[in-house]
Amino acid sequence: MASRKIYWNILCAGLTACFSFCMQMGFGQSLQTITDKKDILIGEQIRLTIKLPLPLNSAGLNKWLVIPDSIAHFEIVETGKTDTINFKDNSKAIEQTITITSFDSGRWVFPALPVEFSENDPQGPAGGQPARIVMTDSFFVNVSYSPADTTNQLRDIKPIIKVTVTDYSWYYIAGGVILLLLIVYLLYRYFKKKPELKPAVNNSGLSSFDEAMKELKKLSQYNLQDAAGIKMYHTKLSAIFKNYLGRRQQKDLLGKTTGDLLISMKEIDLPAENISNIANALRCNDAVKFAKYLPLTNESDACLQKIKDTINLLHTSKP
Repeated sequence: MASRKIYWNILCAGLTACFSFCMQMGFGQSLQTITDKKDILIGEQIRLTIKLPLPLNSAGLNKWLVIPDSIAHFEIVETGKTDTINFKDNSKAIEQTITITSFDSGRWVFPALPVEFSENDPQGPAGGQPARIVMTDSFFVNVSYSPADTTNQLRDIKPIIKVTVTDYSWYYIAGGVILLLLIVYLLYRYFKKKPELKPAVNNSGLSSFDEAMKELKKLSQYNLQDAAGIKMYHTKLSAIFKNYLGRRQQKDLLGKTTGDLLISMKEIDLPAENISNIANALRCNDAVKFAKYLPLTNESDACLQKIKDTINLLHTSKP
């Protein structure tokens, strides 16, 4: 009985080992190592894809590709994510893409990488299947420089670019001429002598005194009942005095202000009282004309009388 039991154990162990070896061989044959190129220039990248189909109703893997920290003559550029691909027949496949490159010229062997399988079996024990390690296929990679140019032709680093040169000289010349003409014009206006004011032209045929008295007599009969009439009264009163004084001094004083008139009268030797009276009359006229001041009738008559007295005084004085 003991010998039969020993033989039975040996037979089970052998069957288990054989089964494991067959499974490992099956995984090794189905593991695919795919490269997009094997001849590259220095620094050019290679996409290495590792793909493993899984049996039907497989729950997946606990462990996958083991990538070393460094590989001689090669650099790991990027390690892609592990993707699970589902097919219509309920089968699956595990796939991962690794990007590698090399900066050493020559013919190098990219080594086989260990793939550790530890599959989850939903119908098996809680610990799952034991781990199995299968190696990917190794492959040669030719790393070379770009082919040398044997034509011996000199080439520019960059192609010659045609540049259109715009001549702005005429713009500068035209701008300078315009600026010069503007300066000349401004200097001409600045140094140009102002034309002398021409004396008021007498079209009535009367002397300045007679004309002033005639106009003052007409104005004394003017109606002062409304604001428009009062404004017209005082406006004509100032014009009569300016016209008389302008004809006397042979100047055009119609556009002058009250201050200008008083400065012109400094040339005439008049008493201070008369200068004050004519100043008050002219300022009253300005207040009515510009400030809408409405004086009483006796104030308007007083302004007319002061201007009339000043004209009489100027008439009797020396010109």
